[in-house]
Amino acid sequence: MCLIIILIFSVCENSNAQDGLKNLINQKIEEAKRNDSAKQVIIPQEKIEKASNDQLTDSLALADSLATDSDLAFDMEVVQDENKQIDTSSFVRRALSVKKRKPVKNYKSEKSWDKYYSISNNNIYKEEHLLDENFKVFGWHPYWMGSAYKSYNFSLLSAIAYFSYELNPSTGGYYNIHDWKTTDLVDSAHKHGTKVLLSVTNFGIKNNNTFLSSADAQRNFIDILISLLKERNADGVNIDFESLSSSNRNELTNFIIDLSNRLKSSDKKYMITLALPPIDYNRVYEFDQLNQYVDLYIIMGYEFYGINSSVAGPVSPLESGQTWWDYNLNVALDEYLLEGVAKKKILMGLPYYGAEWETESLKFPSKSKKFVNYPMYRNIQKKHGDLPCCEDEPSKSKFYVYRDDNSNYKQLWYEDSLSLSKKYDWIKEKEIGGVGIWALGYDNGYDELWRLLAAKFALSPDEARTANVRNFWARYTPRRILSLTLRIIKNPAYLLKNPRPLFGLFGAIFGVGLLSFYFLFRFGHRINRSFNVAIKGSLALMIIILIALIFIGMKYIAFDAFMYLILGFIIGAIIIFILSKRFLSEKDLP
Repeated sequence: MCLIIILIFSVCENSNAQDGLKNLINQKIEEAKRNDSAKQVIIPQEKIEKASNDQLTDSLALADSLATDSDLAFDMEVVQDENKQIDTSSFVRRALSVKKRKPVKNYKSEKSWDKYYSISNNNIYKEEHLLDENFKVFGWHPYWMGSAYKSYNFSLLSAIAYFSYELNPSTGGYYNIHDWKTTDLVDSAHKHGTKVLLSVTNFGIKNNNTFLSSADAQRNFIDILISLLKERNADGVNIDFESLSSSNRNELTNFIIDLSNRLKSSDKKYMITLALPPIDYNRVYEFDQLNQYVDLYIIMGYEFYGINSSVAGPVSPLESGQTWWDYNLNVALDEYLLEGVAKKKILMGLPYYGAEWETESLKFPSKSKKFVNYPMYRNIQKKHGDLPCCEDEPSKSKFYVYRDDNSNYKQLWYEDSLSLSKKYDWIKEKEIGGVGIWALGYDNGYDELWRLLAAKFALSPDEARTANVRNFWARYTPRRILSLTLRIIKNPAYLLKNPRPLFGLFGAIFGVGLLSFYFLFRFGHRINRSFNVAIKGSLALMIIILIALIFIGMKYIAFDAFMYLILGFIIGAIIIFILSKRFLSEKDLP
């Protein structure tokens, strides 16, 4: 037994792909020594030589080949002791299959998805907030959640990624972009200052190798992406490539650099965000290079237990304690920090869904007899309501165990406002960049998770007022005004894409106009009758136009953007007062 473990340890060290298991393997060696039960098994030398070449094999493939080899007694997929089940390769496959799970249905419109999922936009948390600038809240909106975005509180989202551009790896084009070109999500988010990204998905070692090996496909993809971003005035891209081979390490880095350079050359505002697996199993990511080009990394912090795990357990455990296997959110974060990821660029992805099993026992950990499903938060609430039990202390996850109508034991593990609250506190304590959510809309019909985001990541009312004043004046520095003026002169169409300066200009014009008409009307006895009638008619017209402008503003800009109009009226009042003071003053008659 010792010899087997030592040899596997050697293979893992050479491949640099299973570093996370070193402590576990050392523990097993010590256990074998104490038990004096070493069993020698000869592993063919060609097997070791083949496995040690990490340029030709992935750690997942290595784990599978070692686990199924008839000469091996040590199973890397499942190692059981009294308290833990370690299923490394199963975890890899699980973690890389989350985004692959999508409805079998292939509806073509948001309305069809709304009907299929009974999307409701009645219970909405509408209160406006200002996020703490020290943290970002990122969420994916899957196309199959239809128009659930109508109930999103965008003031609590820094960025939202529309899921997804399904990449054709051979050409760089797409199999499907769903409702990207027509969805109202983009405009709804922009009204509140939320950035909108297009999530690009490519799954599987073969597909990723095909795309990353083709310069033509990459060039075509970037051209199409820029066109799609410009068409919707979007803010960037979320790259979600899953199951990457270590042999594509260099190619991935070059692709991200090229993507960043070309996007930012097209528009400096474009963001590059990258979805990361819970563990960088194959050491694919060169963070010392990528940090310069990637704005945010979202660690997919879920699937630690799931569809193919041998026991039921927490989907997103914060810690392991004495119950759960060694990988958890804390370990995932620490490993990425050790690999050199910039701390404030890390967002920890958390699930708005749970996992349910049929188990051998109501106690835990309990072996899984059958995996049942991955219920959305909304489905858990509909089926079980306020569950009476319970929270697992180490993992900070909720669970509910029960016997169903057929006397089968069931275990449901999930996150709710209480468990997520503790994980949000952990994110703040770690001082990382913020939180990512898979997936928005999974709580449709319930507002408590939005209220939680507000409580944890939004400024208090007093802090928000102070920040608004500071941000407002920061927009009007002489340099910014000059830069804006030059941009408009160079490209007048800029005002159509970004109407806020236009509203400021209209505000100033209408402020001057209305106030001047008011004074002239007030002192109209000094003006001849015909001019007085013209003044009154013009005043009425200006008021009608102003009302129309306000309604247009309500459609295209957020409420706080009306500060531009208010500023315009203040400037107008000051100007008209200064210019007309001499003419509007009355003198006493003798």
